[in-house]
Amino acid sequence: MKKILAPSILLSMVALLAIPASADDQVIDATLSNNVSMTASPTSSVSGWSLASTGANTTSGGSMTINSNSAYTVTVSGDKTRMSEYETATTSYVTSGRTLTNALSVTASRTGGTAVVPGVGAIAVVGTSNTLATGTGLGTDDYSVTLSQPTAITDESLASGYTYHIVLTYTASSTL
Repeated sequence: MKKILAPSILLSMVALLAIPASADDQVIDATLSNNVSMTASPTSSVSGWSLASTGANTTSGGSMTINSNSAYTVTVSGDKTRMSEYETATTSYVTSGRTLTNALSVTASRTGGTAVVPGVGAIAVVGTSNTLATGTGLGTDDYSVTLSQPTAITDESLASGYTYHIVLTYTASSTL
């Protein structure tokens, strides 16, 4: 009987050591906020852009880099829907001034970056469609920006001291 009792006591002691005196669970929940940043280097002021009386007119609008860990959209909007008559001396739009017939277009063309899936540039027409670029994020997308202002023979030339003017605002935002 002693022979049977000793192993039973030993097994009971091992079992007691294996049962924890107390146990707690630790639950971990974490979130990662989306982050979209844009480094835009648009030409801050395009002055002296001499438009042809008819046809396409293009000039560089600078560049932009989007750094994002989520899907994004870049939009462009104007303070006016068309380039409008502006008096340089007073730095203000002319009340009931002239406007160009056609809207200004802004084109973004992807030139590089590290995004796993490259972003896609687009042509935004100010006042009509404002999406300039879209991407899946997860890296950077570099774009060159081109401004295009078609003119028609019916567009009026302006006196000295007046220009056709518009202010563009570029916005990058997460689509999540």
